[in-house]
Amino acid sequence: MTQYHFLDDSGDPGLRGAAGSSSHFVLALVQLPERASLAELAAVRQAFYLPPWFEIKYYKTKLRHRSMFFQVIQAIPFRIRAVVIDKANIAPYFSGMRGQDLMITYAAHLILRANPLDLAGDVLIVDDATPSFVRALRIYLSRESRAARGVRPFKKVVSGDSRREDGLQLADMVAGAIRHHYAGDSEDYLPQIAHKIVDLWEV
Repeated sequence: MTQYHFLDDSGDPGLRGAAGSSSHFVLALVQLPERASLAELAAVRQAFYLPPWFEIKYYKTKLRHRSMFFQVIQAIPFRIRAVVIDKANIAPYFSGMRGQDLMITYAAHLILRANPLDLAGDVLIVDDATPSFVRALRIYLSRESRAARGVRPFKKVVSGDSRREDGLQLADMVAGAIRHHYAGDSEDYLPQIAHKIVDLWEV
């Protein structure tokens, strides 16, 4: 059965020290059995009198929204794969990369850490990805898979609009919670999703 994997990020891939740059960059890959609206997210919107089309994003939601969100998603059957990049300790080779190249490289290697047979017939939806990003990621995955003599992950890689994709909103909230944890902020939701994590790669 086809599974759907939603990829989103938190922070920015720019070098640490640049104006407004985050200390960590996170990519989160959330696996769901369907590409459909989630009743649990609809319940959060309804509880706080938000419109049905309201986009739930980690760093734009209020604390009470986040608290309810991480309670209600416990009922959703999803799995998480994520990479956390501590930019203070990133290898010099990667620190010279442009933001898009860095994202493609780490997204691809996060995906390739999984058993390729688990992803071979699945669909990857990347938040707000340009055609060039999708093409570059697909080529990178194909090349690295051939080099390892493995099966290429995903039968399809597409861009998605988080305003219309609850799966991408879930991925955004997961990525935000993971970055919040690693940045050392006091508000910590990672324990509530830890049992959903199948791979947490620390760079």
